[in-house]
Amino acid sequence: MGNIGIKQQLEARERILQTAVALFAHRGFAETGMRELAVEANVNLSMVNYYFGSKKGLLKIILDSFFVGYVAIARKELVGDADLHSKLKQFIICTVSYFEVERDSLIIAISELPHDDLDIVEHKADWARQMVEIINVEICEPLAAESGQYILPTMFSPMLTFLMASRFFTTPIIEKVGENSSKAGSIDLYIKTIIRIVLQGITCSDTKGSHKNKFANFEC
Repeated sequence: MGNIGIKQQLEARERILQTAVALFAHRGFAETGMRELAVEANVNLSMVNYYFGSKKGLLKIILDSFFVGYVAIARKELVGDADLHSKLKQFIICTVSYFEVERDSLIIAISELPHDDLDIVEHKADWARQMVEIINVEICEPLAAESGQYILPTMFSPMLTFLMASRFFTTPIIEKVGENSSKAGSIDLYIKTIIRIVLQGITCSDTKGSHKNKFANFEC
């Protein structure tokens, strides 16, 4: 690598990384070979190994890059003295926007679940622990203090994540079966719908038709 300038090295590393993100997301981690990756990135196989060590090492870097951004949004939007309603609303807006930009990395982070690889499982668990802790302190505990009902953060955190991410796994299908594909593809409508479901529920009322709590008055 000594004969390659620093700029060229950085460009090659980034090209390898972006090529891996695209291949892992569209073909799958297991189905992508290192030689194929090197050819697609227009680099030597030795260069891939030099920068990332292995395919699994490359996967870890992709996961870290994605989860750093996701956890940062949670810390910025959920931690603080604002009311729970406002924090959740802003968190959903920022997260869905982030997922849209990082669509391929999102697909990799959620769909690549090699449960037989304990190293990858623990790597993801390290990030999950951070998110669960934020969700517990900033959402579950305050909600329990207000309503008397405690939702396990290990349940709520993945449920919220998958709800916000679902669009990016199903959009091509939903656009074909929906009556109005332009509405199905609207990111603004998607965000507003998630906010309404999370903050109001589906019916927004109890069996008598009265509002359950202060979130029921929310307007998108």
